Amino acid sequence: MRSGCKMLSIAYKIKGLTFCEMWFASEMPLESVSILGLNGYRDSRMDVNNLFLLKEEKYTLVNDLRMEKEVIFSLFKSNVRNEIRKCKKIKGFTYHFDQSSKEQFLQFYTQFSNAKNLAPISKRSIDKYGENLFYISGYLDGILTNMQVYIVDQESGVVRLLHSISILYDVDDTSVRAKIGWINRYLHWQTMMHFKRLSFETFDWGGYNNGVDAGLAGIDKFKASFGGDKIKLFDYYTYPYFVIKKIQERRL
Repeated sequence: MRSGCKMLSIAYKIKGLTFCEMWFASEMPLESVSILGLNGYRDSRMDVNNLFLLKEEKYTLVNDLRMEKEVIFSLFKSNVRNEIRKCKKIKGFTYHFDQSSKEQFLQFYTQFSNAKNLAPISKRSIDKYGENLFYISGYLDGILTNMQVYIVDQESGVVRLLHSISILYDVDDTSVRAKIGWINRYLHWQTMMHFKRLSFETFDWGGYNNGVDAGLAGIDKFKASFGGDKIKLFDYYTYPYFVIKKIQERRL
């Protein structure tokens, strides 16, 4: 077990202003918070009330990587376990992971967002995480079909899903669509096992809508099928951070 105040600290600039984000804080060092700073605390498990910080509550699902591999796998829904097993037998399936596939991901996401009529991801929004991102990619017969991106923090022992996309939008063949779904599940499983071997403690699914938006029920169901526990998290922002970030986002 890790102890003490652990967090991932990220500083980045937008139009000359320096923003600081502290992720996965196990404690809130409120005595050192500058109420004038452009500071945000993201995905903290600490429930703190402070007049100088805006607080937002949210939920996520987490898998405990400290459990034995077989126990983690047994908590998955039976269809998830079966599809992970099937994936191993797909002819022409390969996968790759690293911490340097940023350009590939940005290109892949641009194709995805254009097809789905979604807002693009800026290079800056990825650059700010520096070396704290993990990319895993799945291929069928050499064609990239799936990509997942995670935020990783060795100190807090957390690996958190940031993005997960595929080419399902461009595939009509039902057998190929099924395989892409299997690959998606397999990549999540492989990521869990990779970081378990590195002694990480928590696999975080990057949010759980918890019934607020019916349009996201399918995503919630998918995440829940891996048997994680639902927990409440908190985001905290200084007032200058919140106001200026919103203004900057509207101008971009």
